[in-house]
Amino acid sequence: MAERIGIVGVGYEGFRPAITDVSTRELMYLAASKAYGDAGIDPRKEIGSFICCTEDFWEGWSITDEMVPDQVGGARRPVCTVPADGVIGLGHAAMHIRSGVADVVSVEAHSKVADVVDKQRVENLALDPQLHRVAGVNGDILAGLEMSAFMKRKGVTRDEVSQVVKTEKGNASLNPRASYGGALGVEEIGEAEPVADPLRRFDKADYAEAGVVLVVASESWIRRNKKDAVYVDGVAWRSCAPWFDGGDAGTARYASDSYAAVKKQAGFRDLDSFDVLELDDTYSFKLLQHLMSLGLDKRSALATLADKKRRLNPSGGSLGTGYLIEANGSHKVLECVLQIRGVAGPNQVKRAGSALAVSWRGNPTGTGAAVALSGASSA
Repeated sequence: MAERIGIVGVGYEGFRPAITDVSTRELMYLAASKAYGDAGIDPRKEIGSFICCTEDFWEGWSITDEMVPDQVGGARRPVCTVPADGVIGLGHAAMHIRSGVADVVSVEAHSKVADVVDKQRVENLALDPQLHRVAGVNGDILAGLEMSAFMKRKGVTRDEVSQVVKTEKGNASLNPRASYGGALGVEEIGEAEPVADPLRRFDKADYAEAGVVLVVASESWIRRNKKDAVYVDGVAWRSCAPWFDGGDAGTARYASDSYAAVKKQAGFRDLDSFDVLELDDTYSFKLLQHLMSLGLDKRSALATLADKKRRLNPSGGSLGTGYLIEANGSHKVLECVLQIRGVAGPNQVKRAGSALAVSWRGNPTGTGAAVALSGASSA
């Protein structure tokens, strides 16, 4: 069995619709400084490698990795950029540790999306230039079509999808890190202006900005240095054909496949094994789709959504906290760590000892990741 790894430090900055008082690099520095302080380490001496989850198009720089090292303490040190979300970055950290590259790894991700002049153009660059882009299709249109097919195949009503938004916004109202909390009625949500029917305004997560840094270490290093940790019991990511390229709109194969891999690694039985679930809800219907892709039927998915313990997306998810591009997965891991530590604030879930996070990279991809976390050390 491979040596376990654990998260020994977290740091974050921002979590606002737009951050106007610091630059992207300052945002990275502030989050990293807090993470290293939380871990009680000197990054110049104790961190063996640095990972930054970033994509050139969102940064406005070609070869943006050249702009990474100084801000995270990685000058003249091994630095790796991963154009993927934070859960996949965490997976790369696990590989660095288990392959012997480093005992301690820093994983950084951020969103400074308000600086992007035309977000739609950046998103559209990912679309097939011959089949989709020239036809005027964009990610929201693809989501609307998928939402329609999903609702029909699974028998989900407009009000049930609206309940997702209502619940997420309600949870977010308790979360000091959330930008879009509030009270909305089911009817108000269902009758909002259309984006791509049946997708409406509140069904899509609004952008937000934040920087998140995770400090990950081997269990031997954790024990040797007598650190507290939240352990990574399993992490995996998978890709599949998107629904419009032959995939199934009723099931998110990337979620079910990565979840199955994590189950095998961690040895748990089902979703009831977790006290906290942080699942992707970039679009409202995706939360129900992801729940069903992890083994629940419609009735159980709706019951999980309505659970008074607020174990599903206590953060408010992306619909309540905001969509953080490559930091979206990092935010889910951060929330899980804070919940397991018992320091999540007003949205704390009682006796949270384990958590599952599932992320999705958004249209037009069929890529997602899952990670199982717990506060228990190995025997």
